[in-house]
Amino acid sequence: MISMGTKVNPQTLWLGVGIAIGTSIGVATNQIALGVAFGVALGVVVGSVVSKRAGSGLDDMLSEHVKELYKQEEWEEVLERSQDHPVLLLKHSTTCPVSARAYREFMAFVGSNASDPAQKMEYRIVKVIESRSLSRRIAEDTEVHHESPQVLLLDGGQVIQHTSHGKITRKRLLQWAQNPFG
Repeated sequence: MISMGTKVNPQTLWLGVGIAIGTSIGVATNQIALGVAFGVALGVVVGSVVSKRAGSGLDDMLSEHVKELYKQEEWEEVLERSQDHPVLLLKHSTTCPVSARAYREFMAFVGSNASDPAQKMEYRIVKVIESRSLSRRIAEDTEVHHESPQVLLLDGGQVIQHTSHGKITRKRLLQWAQNPFG
């Protein structure tokens, strides 16, 4: 029995439902292995679709930790705030599939890192198409050639780490959080 406060992973739930359906079909047709294989495939596909839709709730939950930058004054404030503690900035294109993957990696990192009270890092995002002039200004101020997607780790008003595209992973961001200068 699942209690009211328990979070259920939609992929796991649908995998179980798919296996149950597949097993029932397999028993009815005397082809259990084929039925179970069908059920696993069904569960994976349905679970994946449901998880993507459920993921939007995760974004809402994490948005309290990730603030979007719109104006140059907000960027200047980020540089100032980085004097006191690290700031991780994602430059994100809302039309690019590679950037969508990087966004998910960034948000997965934020989800695991923001809950650690010992971690004083702040998280920011700039949508490069919607805020093109701000994105250019960040590239000029940091002297880091613009790429999208791109992650910049700022500390002391300076970029101490940066990477882009497929190199933006939760694992890499965790390494940066543990050893920013490594």
